Amino acid sequence: EDRPFSPYCWRIRESLALLSIEFDGRLVGYKEIRELFADTHKTVPVLVDEDTEVGGSWNIAEYLAQNHDPKRLLFGGPGGRLLNAFVTNWVDANILSQVNRMIIKDIHDVLRPHDRPYYREKEEKRQGRSLEEAQAGRESRLPALQTSLHPARRAIKEQDFLGGPHPTYADFALHSMFQWVRAVSHFELLRADDRLQQWLRRMDDWLASAG
Repeated sequence: EDRPFSPYCWRIRESLALLSIEFDGRLVGYKEIRELFADTHKTVPVLVDEDTEVGGSWNIAEYLAQNHDPKRLLFGGPGGRLLNAFVTNWVDANILSQVNRMIIKDIHDVLRPHDRPYYREKEEKRQGRSLEEAQAGRESRLPALQTSLHPARRAIKEQDFLGGPHPTYADFALHSMFQWVRAVSHFELLRADDRLQQWLRRMDDWLASAG
């Protein structure tokens, strides 16, 4: 279906919502990216701002912070860039890699039919096994993922968001993972009583009101 699911794109959609920047979004399939950008960009998101073209979610976040964020909301004020970069790198290196293997076949199954062979070939080469084998036994890997998420639970124990009283890019980095999973799969990552469920609802409510 025509709905966005890339976690990296969701980070930028939420960043634009925080900064109250209207935009025209274009959904593209895996094989369309190079056709659109003539090999200048191999992944999404890509931001086009008048004559400026920026690729990569973190590069775009830095661009928005420097050019469209006079109140310094995105990184949470002075000194926030490095902290947001740390959280983003933690999510990318530790969380997304675990989750990807849990939903890798689910992703394949919701892609448009003409994108599926490309996705399967690329991911099976990277995983060194079939999509079915990579996803098998995912329930047994949930405890390790939930342990990896503990730093986020501790961070929201005394504040509503990772960024403090309002969400920042650090929140978007983690929330984008849940947006990704919910768009492509019915697999539940969190227990019903997980403290992160409260944060997830706050993020969903914030995005609905900001959008």
